Amino acid sequence: AADITERKLAEAELRAAHETLEMRVRERTAEAARAEKGLRTLSARLLQVQDEERRRIARELHDSAGQMLVALDLDLYTVLHEASLLSPAGAEALERGLATVQEMSKELRTISHLLHPPLLDEAGLPSAIRWYVEGFADRSKIEVKLNLPADLGRLSHDQELAIFRIVQESLTNIHRHSGSSTAEVSVARSDTSVKVEIRDFGRGMPNGADILSGGSLRPGVGVQGMRERVRQLGGRLEIRPADPGTIVVAHLPIAADAPPASKAAEAN
Repeated sequence: AADITERKLAEAELRAAHETLEMRVRERTAEAARAEKGLRTLSARLLQVQDEERRRIARELHDSAGQMLVALDLDLYTVLHEASLLSPAGAEALERGLATVQEMSKELRTISHLLHPPLLDEAGLPSAIRWYVEGFADRSKIEVKLNLPADLGRLSHDQELAIFRIVQESLTNIHRHSGSSTAEVSVARSDTSVKVEIRDFGRGMPNGADILSGGSLRPGVGVQGMRERVRQLGGRLEIRPADPGTIVVAHLPIAADAPPASKAAEAN
């Protein structure tokens, strides 16, 4: 009888210990979930602040420094009409100065538009991507093949901004790291989702690693930003080796009440 009583007590203690352990696991799991939710909220807010700051800086560059360069350009043109009164060296210096101001104005406009492309708000994603890809190819000397459907139409502001930033960051990484002389950008839309692919044909990732798989390669800030943008929109991001090169694929869902691709294009 004593052995039975001791065994029952031991079983009761074991059950109590097991229940306590399960309770602690649930508490820790709930704490981890709350912490992860808080981090995602913070990440979302940081991206929003970053986009707002980019928009503000772009507007200030256009409205302040941009307008001052325009005024300087006009003044130099006025002086240029009196170039006959200058010495040959002075006239040549004036022409060089005018060319420099025009080049500075062009560069400032490019920087402003890269920070926040006005075409994204005014004309939509296709126009903004075409503008960016053409400028990128000209600056980097990387040939980019762009595939955009004629019926892409308009998406939500957050989706269009996310896709533009993904293309921008991916092409920047290709220029910095891949050594590829060519790249491809493709956007495809169905009634339920948008798929974005950016591929290079360069050196690729070592040992066929996946930068998002938690392996030895750690994603940089730009990749983390892409991943967070896609996650906020309920999509998924893949970065994997190609043969040759690397491919970035983003899948973004489209809201059930959004117009079909053909009607969205007609509305645009």
